[in-house]
Amino acid sequence: MAQLVMIILDDLQRLPALLEAWQTIGVPGVTILQSVGAHRTRTWLSSVGLGALARLFGSDEVRRRTLLAVIEDDALVDQAVAEAERVVGGFERADSGLLLVLPVTRVKGLRKAQPQPPQATLPPAVCPEWMIRRDTSVEEAAAVLDLEPTIVSGDTPLDQVSQAMLAHPNVHVACVVGEDGQLAGLLRLRALVDALFFHIIPEEFLSEIVDLEDAMDFAGKSGMRTAADAMQDPVWVKRGETVKDAFKRMHENGLTGLPVVDEQYRIVGYINLLELMAVCYSCNSAGPEESV
Repeated sequence: MAQLVMIILDDLQRLPALLEAWQTIGVPGVTILQSVGAHRTRTWLSSVGLGALARLFGSDEVRRRTLLAVIEDDALVDQAVAEAERVVGGFERADSGLLLVLPVTRVKGLRKAQPQPPQATLPPAVCPEWMIRRDTSVEEAAAVLDLEPTIVSGDTPLDQVSQAMLAHPNVHVACVVGEDGQLAGLLRLRALVDALFFHIIPEEFLSEIVDLEDAMDFAGKSGMRTAADAMQDPVWVKRGETVKDAFKRMHENGLTGLPVVDEQYRIVGYINLLELMAVCYSCNSAGPEESV
């Protein structure tokens, strides 16, 4: 019988390591949901006005994540639970979260046929060496501009985050770390500016409210005070990975840069799109004379 492993994770600093551990042992199809405590939701439903929304989205509960994974192998379930306990440090620890394993009586769609890759012929590359250079290491690419990452803690006020980013004007993504120095989230320049200008010209954001979802977003912005309030989930590239890996993660997450992390998810560098582009165009550095 299949089983549903559910984790309601309060300590988001553990999320990258947990996903890495589950991927390593072969846990299939993990779904991650943003969740809010039901008590606060009922409180909001019984209230009116944006003040209740602000209280709801200013709480720590909104930053919980619920992880869901349906597993058919009993041994893999036990292994997934053990890995989760190891990474989180035990679910009996305060502010760690909750783990449940529930029986699943019926499953549809767990085994899907893998789509066949398209057979279309790729167009010829503008530069023949580009296909090779995508396997360039991120360390080599990051050395092109040698950018110093902007690193702040989760409790850093937004105005201090702004000062930190101004000190590194070529780095448009701030890295938010926890007390242990591990990457906890990212704060894009656009998100930071929105959070700051919400308090300068709130009417600009108020005019965008047309439905409940917009109202909830408005309330969330009103409660933002620190880097942890405004950050998004962590995205990274590890030492030893390639230009291809870095571009894929930037592209999928709409980012212009990424932190480079070590095996413990501590930040050791930063790489951006300009450096990726420089790696590709360096194939032209020999000049046209070589082809003559």
